[in-house]
Amino acid sequence: MFYYFDGTHVIQVENVLFKVHTSVLVDKSLFFRDMFDVTHDFGFDKSQGSSDQNPIIDEGSMVEGFELFLSVLYDKWRPDAARMSDEMMVQLLQLSQKYQSKSAQEHGLKRLQNRLWHISPTKLVSISLKYQIKDIFKHAFSQLVRLHVNKLDCDILTIPVWNTLIMAKEQLDLHRRIVACEPPPMVHSTRCQDRKTCDDDWRQVWWNGMGRFLLDGRNPLSFDDAMQQFQDFDYGAVCLDCWRQMLDFCKQGKAFAHERRLIDNTCQELASHLIKEPTFDGVCT
Repeated sequence: MFYYFDGTHVIQVENVLFKVHTSVLVDKSLFFRDMFDVTHDFGFDKSQGSSDQNPIIDEGSMVEGFELFLSVLYDKWRPDAARMSDEMMVQLLQLSQKYQSKSAQEHGLKRLQNRLWHISPTKLVSISLKYQIKDIFKHAFSQLVRLHVNKLDCDILTIPVWNTLIMAKEQLDLHRRIVACEPPPMVHSTRCQDRKTCDDDWRQVWWNGMGRFLLDGRNPLSFDDAMQQFQDFDYGAVCLDCWRQMLDFCKQGKAFAHERRLIDNTCQELASHLIKEPTFDGVCT
């Protein structure tokens, strides 16, 4: 598809030849701009790529990925996004980094964003670190910190990510235990007839309900799921109006605002420390 008879340079990927136009390559790729700049000493034999017998050899790329890369540069053909494999998206990101192409990077990121929920957080962390993508990293890490991790995850993740993940999980577990054991102070309704009994039962109901839902050893629930279960729980001798009032308060999720802030801040700090996004200044998108 990308063998133009009026093309200026021939590139070989695996055993396939592509004859393309210098004007397109230098417009969308800093790498090719430097390569074909006659004033720049790139260590490149200017005769290379002049014919099928003397092509520019692209080592390490795959035909399928390079064809997708050229489709972005030429802004002509696109594969069906629904049929594009995760591997193809990764190849495109790899080529965008290799050839310093903002267009290819943006296209790869757009496709990856559409498939975030179909790819494991561990793999997304690995991809985002390799290709320096902050938004993907923050999304993946925020999901990973809520999941059980295993030895395979440990092998894939880098040491800084793994250490930060474990520390974040420890802080979240501590906060969860505090929330489970310490009910929010009862704010009584004006209709409450026995505040002491209401207080005592509220603490007991909280521990028997939210405490169990949040700390269940086999299936600990998220705060939202625990709250969904808790609102149908037997509230014992708690005044009905007090019960309803406290449910409304708990549904605001203030007890778990700390969890969200901790995760967001950890993601932001770790991403800023580990990732320096390429800008590819000077090339068109």
